[in-house]
Amino acid sequence: MKALQRGLAMAFLLCSCVAIYLSLRDVPLPDASLIDETIKASEPVQAASDRPVFTTIIKGYTYTLTPRAVYDISGLVVSQHRGDALVNIGHKADPGNIKDVCVVWGEAITNGSYRKMKYVSGEFTCSFSWSGGLTPPFNLEKISNNHLIPADATVARRIRNIRIGDQVRMQGLLVDYAVTENGRAIFTRRTSLTRSDTGNGACEILYVTEVSVVRAGSHFEADAATYAWYTSLGLLVAVGAVWVARPPVL
Repeated sequence: MKALQRGLAMAFLLCSCVAIYLSLRDVPLPDASLIDETIKASEPVQAASDRPVFTTIIKGYTYTLTPRAVYDISGLVVSQHRGDALVNIGHKADPGNIKDVCVVWGEAITNGSYRKMKYVSGEFTCSFSWSGGLTPPFNLEKISNNHLIPADATVARRIRNIRIGDQVRMQGLLVDYAVTENGRAIFTRRTSLTRSDTGNGACEILYVTEVSVVRAGSHFEADAATYAWYTSLGLLVAVGAVWVARPPVL
């Protein structure tokens, strides 16, 4: 029994180290040859919207959404951030924005520069960088970070299922929005309406009415860290169970 407990403890430590490594490493992006032609050739389509201001209540918060444009974007997901994750306490007052999805398309893919970049998503941000000279150059107008507000539960489920490496198409409305609770103003956000801006305010806020995966990436690679953490948790429980079940030493 003692040998079993020791073996499980060693396995737990090893698996935890693997989980930490997988959490910190970049998820490999698919080769350009695996990217759908619609992602390589398409550009975001934006047109004027005549939809009036509308409101919706999400988890007790009232969202007042002002449509600015109809929007249709396809791209390769290079980074993402779960707004509704349990550990994301700071996002509590904005439950409608369930995920940020950072995508690239067009020239950034066809010239291969997208695979030479490092992408990091945070709270309402997508940062990217590269080391040394980048040849061919990365076109900064072929990447966008999208704050996603789903129109219904089905769309929300599809958004949550998106993984890094997926090739997706998202359709809906670019919106400004204000959030209130019991009549008290919480905050407002404004969407970008161009792909050429950078920095604070450069993200698109998309009220998503349709979302689809054009071609799925390797979900095993994207979720490897999650699998490793769950395995580590299972091993920790097993270590505890064996410790409790050990016969008393007389």
